[in-house]
Amino acid sequence: MVIETLVASHAVGKGAEPDAVFAILKAANAATAKYGKGQVINASIGALYTEEEKFATLPTVEAYFRSIPAEELMNYAPISGLPEFLEAAIADTFQGFQPPHTYARAIATPGGTGGVRHAIYNYVEQGEKVLVPDWAWGPYHTIAAEHLRGTETYEMFDRDFHFNFDAFTEKAEGLLKTQNNFLAIFNTPAHNPTGYSLTVEEWRQILDLCKAWAANEQKKIILLLDMAYLDYAGDVEETRQFMRLFEALPANVLILIAYSMSKAYLIYGMRSGALIALSSSPEVAQEFERISAFSNRGVWSNGTRGAQRLLADLAKDPVLRSKVTAERNVYRDLLKQRSAILLEEARAVDLQLMPYQSGFFITVPTAQPRQLVEKLMSENLFTVPLKKGIRLAICAVPTYKVPGMAQKIKAALST
Repeated sequence: MVIETLVASHAVGKGAEPDAVFAILKAANAATAKYGKGQVINASIGALYTEEEKFATLPTVEAYFRSIPAEELMNYAPISGLPEFLEAAIADTFQGFQPPHTYARAIATPGGTGGVRHAIYNYVEQGEKVLVPDWAWGPYHTIAAEHLRGTETYEMFDRDFHFNFDAFTEKAEGLLKTQNNFLAIFNTPAHNPTGYSLTVEEWRQILDLCKAWAANEQKKIILLLDMAYLDYAGDVEETRQFMRLFEALPANVLILIAYSMSKAYLIYGMRSGALIALSSSPEVAQEFERISAFSNRGVWSNGTRGAQRLLADLAKDPVLRSKVTAERNVYRDLLKQRSAILLEEARAVDLQLMPYQSGFFITVPTAQPRQLVEKLMSENLFTVPLKKGIRLAICAVPTYKVPGMAQKIKAALST
């Protein structure tokens, strides 16, 4: 007897293709072992690396984890998260820019990914769709599919490389004709994969659209902000000013924020984050707390206590917090240096890039991304293929290896 599958029907075919990022990373590591680190440019993995190509950490954070008692590092955390951690996550997100007369609540999640999961599962009906841009982090589609939801995409940029309101509006209103629960995901500031940040004026226009849609009280308008790269996009006022616009929204408009400690504190593997809800309605905020706590218990139970304790202690210790901020700013400046070189050289060789302002990634558009990736791999330059381009993890490339990358890519596109 030949058995082809034992899984449930909804699981058939899952995982048929390997994760693109980690497949390229594996190839980059193999090339490094064969040719030596100096001969390989690994622009695949979305993690910060030092100028010596070592995993980057914040020394104060590392020292903190090595000093706290085992009970705080390894013990269970409450299902919803340590109360002081939840307060700290909200404070760390808004940093004085929470709009007045709003209710903010938080629930602990394993990184920002856990927050994305809760938003999609709890605020979109099974079989319905989430709206995401065509340039987007691939796992949005994976998470939706895993939970029996779909995705609808729109062209993120217009011809002038500004946010494409016409495309967004058309696709959003199309979904609103067939479903009452509407969820749109925005990865900003420092968008993955392009590095674009929505402006205050663009946010104002998006919210005006949401208010108009919310005039129909049957519609539930939810915006999910994935802000994993927030602290590498600029200073506090520059990156958070738009949050003031979330004041006085209709009760059927909910703002969700996927908060992540992975990039801000360089503790990716600790898997710590939160989903934050911002609402004009106390009842909606309380409902969010209740359903999210239930989901925590039903999916991963609880989070990493040590990481939660770190954020809670930073919140009450300004000296410790200032040290961490200063160390992070060193890497923020390093990202600026690396990206500035690539952007300047791209202009010099007329290599088109998607609009980049800040963040871990820079993207090159192309109609044949896999072919371009393969050509670059043959020259030991490892990048990640997307549907409409290739992603360069400038965060992982030491500054001395950035010169010449644009020329290599331009030449590969021309052959």
